[in-house]
Amino acid sequence: MKSEMNTSWTAKLRRRYVAGEASLFLLHGNVRDLQPLEHDDGSTQWTDLRSALQRLLQNGRDLVVYHNLSQGFVLARPEDEQTLLDIYNHGAAAHHLAPRTSLPKRLRDVITFVEQLITNPDRPIGVVLDFFEMVAPRKGIAMLNEEDRANLVALQRWANTPSFRDTNNAVVLITEHLSDVSSRFLGSPQLATIPVPFPDRDLRERYLAGLQTPPPMDMPAEVFVQATSGLSILQIQGLLQSASVHSETIGFDTLIERKKQIIEQTCHGLVELVAPRHDFSHVGGMDPIKGVLRDVAEAVRGGHTAQVPMGMIFVGPMGTGKTFVAEAFARESGLTCLKLGNFRERWVGSTESNLERVLDLIEALGFVLLIIDEADRTLSTGSSSDGGVNSRVIARLKEFMSKTSHRGRVVMLMMTNRPDKLDADLKRPGRFDLKLPFFFPESPDERLAILKALNRKNDLTMDGEADLMSVSRATEGYSGAELESVLLVANRFAAQRSSTSINADDLTTAVTDVIPSRDTRMLAYMELLAVFEASSKRMLPERFRDLTTQEIQAKLDALHASLGRRLH
Repeated sequence: MKSEMNTSWTAKLRRRYVAGEASLFLLHGNVRDLQPLEHDDGSTQWTDLRSALQRLLQNGRDLVVYHNLSQGFVLARPEDEQTLLDIYNHGAAAHHLAPRTSLPKRLRDVITFVEQLITNPDRPIGVVLDFFEMVAPRKGIAMLNEEDRANLVALQRWANTPSFRDTNNAVVLITEHLSDVSSRFLGSPQLATIPVPFPDRDLRERYLAGLQTPPPMDMPAEVFVQATSGLSILQIQGLLQSASVHSETIGFDTLIERKKQIIEQTCHGLVELVAPRHDFSHVGGMDPIKGVLRDVAEAVRGGHTAQVPMGMIFVGPMGTGKTFVAEAFARESGLTCLKLGNFRERWVGSTESNLERVLDLIEALGFVLLIIDEADRTLSTGSSSDGGVNSRVIARLKEFMSKTSHRGRVVMLMMTNRPDKLDADLKRPGRFDLKLPFFFPESPDERLAILKALNRKNDLTMDGEADLMSVSRATEGYSGAELESVLLVANRFAAQRSSTSINADDLTTAVTDVIPSRDTRMLAYMELLAVFEASSKRMLPERFRDLTTQEIQAKLDALHASLGRRLH
């Protein structure tokens, strides 16, 4: 029975090989997943990447060999070892190298051995080197010892040796993340890097349709296929097997919770999958901001990509509801909501690798809202002592955000109260098209709307005498977070009376007890930064709308001088 690989990445590999563009390929991305092997009878066999490459490379070649540092060379048949040694020894004699009677184990010897194999034009072979980041790790030159440097030079020589390019030999290297591989090797002109993507909708449908026993699901198959976007075939297989073992019926809530666990485990805490349970009906006040975001949400749901910003910045003092509004927008738009965690590490290359892992996940999921909270800390301009890590992180984010194919599918949302600490080019239109300013509620009516929304959110009970309007009048200058604190303190006072209902005295005592922020100069500075960054005057409070840029800058300069070192 004939069988062949027919995927997007194998088509790219074939095309570039046949065109003579490259004989050295580096596969990266979803390389630990199962791949579809199509038989001529129409059936599909799911196999690992190593077996898939064996099928792909064996056509017209004497031998296909696999190697990783743990197992060494892995051959399909015992007699293939002698064939491999014969090919090596044939070329070794011409280069005055000693013949070998066994396969090498030391990395430096393996690299030399493979070089002799792939430069032999008479016995074409395919070589697969797995976990390539362990062979050519990303390190600074100063951190490489003499053997590391020799290995790197030899590897770069592969890509530039005419005797290799002129043969029918092929080398396929495998790594999960390009950022783990030496940047010097990645710069080799004859190296072709090819991403192995996560399974798209069609591939997930094929896998589900090919199951001999359909899993018990409390949802249509098409909903299951849509909801598993961003998962590998192996992860979907594990999810279904777990349900089968425990005799469970897969429901939508169960699937989303399991997907959340898989994503967070796969990314090792780099992201958190958020499933918001509130929408804009739970957000009090902020009518101009909600109006703008509703328009964006409708454009996302309607597929009007040109009307969807590439990115948004929520800017304003702490406690103004930026996170709450962001999650409500995710619910309204239907975008999968991810929160970026701490992806920075002290080891060389780890930070960049972690970021790549997150961006790969976003590409796989599609239709994602990525929330970057406290962006001034996560993406600050950094210092010269970080070895250039921060500049590389920001450069990679800029590159990712500049892909026009992401418009309408991926929305970056940064939240910050110190936008002055962010790279100016990162904030420009085309990357962050919408900058929404957040302020403390301006009027008693706005505070009343927020108090009512917070009352619904926290499911509090008020008795007939409790008057939220009196609270709103007595809380001028309070943030949304501080208004919530007043309600929660009042509820605690009610509980101390063994009551489940908040009365007027509880509210009055709570207003007296809760102390709002006294750091007025810092809050004023953050407010002015929000005014300075805002992309629309109609979203500003009346007291700021007529200020010129020069007036705002002068006020900022005065506050900056007053706050001094506290701003660093």
